[in-house]
Amino acid sequence: MTDPTFLEHARQARRHYELPSYQAFLRRLGATMEAHLRELISAAGIPENQSEVEWRIKAPASFEQKAAAPDPEDPERLHYRFPTDDISDQLALRVIAFLPAQVEAVEQAIADDDALLVREVRNKGVDHSDSRAFGYQSVHVLVTPAAPLGAPSPPKDFRVPRVEIQLRTQLQHVWAELEHASRYKGAAGSRVSRKFDRAAALIEMVDELLQEIDDAAAGGARQEPPPRADGPATTAEDPPERLVGNRLTARAMRSFLAEVFPEAPPSRGAGSEEWIRRHALESGFDTVEALRDAVRSVDIAAIDRTFREGVTWERNQVRCLDDVLLAVGGADYIALAERLVGEEDVAQRQKRPRVLGWRLKRLREAGIVA
Repeated sequence: MTDPTFLEHARQARRHYELPSYQAFLRRLGATMEAHLRELISAAGIPENQSEVEWRIKAPASFEQKAAAPDPEDPERLHYRFPTDDISDQLALRVIAFLPAQVEAVEQAIADDDALLVREVRNKGVDHSDSRAFGYQSVHVLVTPAAPLGAPSPPKDFRVPRVEIQLRTQLQHVWAELEHASRYKGAAGSRVSRKFDRAAALIEMVDELLQEIDDAAAGGARQEPPPRADGPATTAEDPPERLVGNRLTARAMRSFLAEVFPEAPPSRGAGSEEWIRRHALESGFDTVEALRDAVRSVDIAAIDRTFREGVTWERNQVRCLDDVLLAVGGADYIALAERLVGEEDVAQRQKRPRVLGWRLKRLREAGIVA
């Protein structure tokens, strides 16, 4: 049974939350956030007809219920001492896209945006600590609106709350809405729950297949059409520039590393794939095809032979691509790599250029780099 003092605390918090001035502020903030997300989506190259943005303000009754929650680690204490400051989903937005790569592109756009400060990213498809969450697929990004957003000012005695942004594909959204209406509301028994779990597995597979189809179509569209026998081919208009599907997203980088370096083990270090993706992007390779062209321009077998003999470190996929980027960029890549080391890591800022200089020297001695 909930502590009566917790219930009174929640009732007072609800009265504060329901003030017309604060509710009007949340509505203005929601409209501002929606417009800004639509700009980010457009800049990411996602067609307008392949995405949706929607938002909602938390219902007062739901807010009151959450405000009364005890601390998970200490049930004798309140979890939210200042509910309008601490509850993070008072305003929640949802972005629904066609393809997994588009979801990743939006997530990356939010991470790179100065107007939204990312506080936390949770991939609900990975966290299965709650048995009910099995099969649920959604990325939840918790952000704090920053000054560049141009958001409205909150009323006196209120602060700008953190905002939750959910990112899903169309199929994930349909599954989540039906699952919420059935299983979470108690209408579904164990047999129906198992069917939901099966559907979730199928949806994940279909999403991956649709992404592969889209990537293949994008690759085919980039090929030049064969010349006509009676002269050069002409078209009424040039095809639109293709950004999503060939973008070097985190998902695309994982697939690329496995494809290009199948004999090398994947990196075991947390964040290594994102680390090398940043190096590739900063080197100017912002699409999969551009990075594949860079790999084709060097003898990766010769690079591997050069560094496999007489070294003690593991030749994983990330290190293989690091060597390719070094072979392509030379001294410029060394300068770039030094710049990408965090300023607080003084030792690494000194070590990284020294190690890369030695590796570049080995590549030159092997005749791989001029």
